[in-house]
Amino acid sequence: MSLIKILFKVGLYLSYLGISSVLLLEFIFRILPTSNTFEIQVTNADQPIIRFEENIRIRNSLGKNFYQTAIKETNNYGFVSSKDYRRAAEPDVMVIGDSYVEAMQVDNDESVSELIEFYDPDLNIYAIGISGVPLSQYIKFVEYSEKEFNPSEYLIIIAGNDFNESICDIRPKQGTYCFNNDWGLSLVDFNGYSNLRKLARSSAFMRYLVFNVKLEWRSIISNLGLNDPGLLDEAGFAGNTERYVGNLIESASKKVVDEFLERIRNISNGKKITLLIDADRQDIYNGFISESYFRTMRNYLMAKAETHDISTIDMEPIFQKHYQEYGNQFDFSTDGHWNELGHELAARAFLAAD
Repeated sequence: MSLIKILFKVGLYLSYLGISSVLLLEFIFRILPTSNTFEIQVTNADQPIIRFEENIRIRNSLGKNFYQTAIKETNNYGFVSSKDYRRAAEPDVMVIGDSYVEAMQVDNDESVSELIEFYDPDLNIYAIGISGVPLSQYIKFVEYSEKEFNPSEYLIIIAGNDFNESICDIRPKQGTYCFNNDWGLSLVDFNGYSNLRKLARSSAFMRYLVFNVKLEWRSIISNLGLNDPGLLDEAGFAGNTERYVGNLIESASKKVVDEFLERIRNISNGKKITLLIDADRQDIYNGFISESYFRTMRNYLMAKAETHDISTIDMEPIFQKHYQEYGNQFDFSTDGHWNELGHELAARAFLAAD
């Protein structure tokens, strides 16, 4: 047998092994509770409010060993909620936020918005939350809610990355509005996922590597010299944001806060607005207060909110008191978002303050 035929057969056999292994892995991870995610719909001038595909039910999980699983579903509007929404329904409270309202880490009924309604069944609660959206997008969520649902009041959840990511030059996240250089709101269109991301998202094994193992796919794509619009979305965290940033970014972030507060106050037609502000939970666990961008911004936000007649709930003393008494953390070992306890304390804090 010639060398060429031998090499051909070896190559064929290795290809067979490779394909078989990939198919076997795909089969295994489709059986296991591998993390899944909702698909964002095309967002542009014709459909300017970011949302997910309607009426979808998925399973999300955390960690290599799937130590936390959650069943998540979207409603008829494409927002994460266990109930459908009606136009002009006049809900008692509209909860607005990012991944803390989306709450992919816990079941829908364990999220802050649905717990508020569970603890007070007389309240009709609507919620709009999309992972990664900042203060600039919250303005549009309030504007949309006023026209579409006309709620009685607003509860807005504030996390660390909401400030500087509102600026287009820093983080032009697809599908969201950000502040341009003239402090107008510009929509960054999302025209659907690239073919590469569609392929990866359809694979249970790839989802396991990215969502459960936390493989940094953006670094891999970039190092391979490939291009994908999703490379724009990346962050470092401290209270879910960079611990130290430059003075210019801090100054611009304060301007973001000023614009945010003024605009939501004007849009909401005098309705009650409450800002529920997350704590730097690492400081609580470590037992000391660190100086960080997040701490600077949350203090600035609370002080400025008072001048706009906007209520605030500071979760720091609430989390701190609970941690000192019971020693339970409010997030997950591999994920910095609130766990069930974090959502529960936030919901109870709102009801106690309302």
